[in-house]
Amino acid sequence: MTTISRDRSSYSANAEYWKRIIRDGLDRYRTGLTDAAVLEAAGDVTGLSVLDAGCGEGYLARLLAAGGARPVVGVDLCPELVEAARDTAAREGLDITYETADVAALPLADGAVDLVVANHVLNDLEKPAPAIAEFARVLAPGGRVAALLLHPCFYGSRATPVDVADYYRPRRIEQHFDVAGEVSPVPVVAWTRPLEDFTRAFAAAGLGITGIREPHPSEQQLRDDPWWTENFTRPLFMLITATRTA
Repeated sequence: MTTISRDRSSYSANAEYWKRIIRDGLDRYRTGLTDAAVLEAAGDVTGLSVLDAGCGEGYLARLLAAGGARPVVGVDLCPELVEAARDTAAREGLDITYETADVAALPLADGAVDLVVANHVLNDLEKPAPAIAEFARVLAPGGRVAALLLHPCFYGSRATPVDVADYYRPRRIEQHFDVAGEVSPVPVVAWTRPLEDFTRAFAAAGLGITGIREPHPSEQQLRDDPWWTENFTRPLFMLITATRTA
């Protein structure tokens, strides 16, 4: 039985907004920081089978396909975003399969992929462990995961860092997307939890963590563009890489 683990209705209501944000390159955290970190963690994807888990409107899957990944599958619970992803891939002549499905109940066979990329999806889940277990299930032995998430130690909400009294429990954050001064039609819910919860979930799934990175602006970015000094005042992101053990 499928476990609905993401707030489908809010993403459907925000679908047109989110397509515009992504396709107009308005999210500077992604375009100037986290996308590059995720792609670096993915490495050379030529000939690899790849799952983009929580693919949204499909941009990362398109980048991976353009980088030589074959086949590429994108999965998201929001049908409006999946349809937009399909249309764009078809228009660009990219061989990508997009499915409307829950990342905690993936429509893939055991060991079907070499790489799972989970870009800003684990924080959408109240309970991320089932999705992490699914990532491990669909990975071939030796396959890898690259998961980008909000920094569990520092991200409390957009405006305030996490209070230490709240850190060691799951925390529900409800707020509108607010990107480049454009506010989403409806709020969305994000969940943050202590780092040890994630490391425990990866280990329980048979995924050995190979790295934990904290993407942050370079010295040149901070020097040349005041936007970064104004908007990156504490660590905001964490990138976990892991390998499926035997």
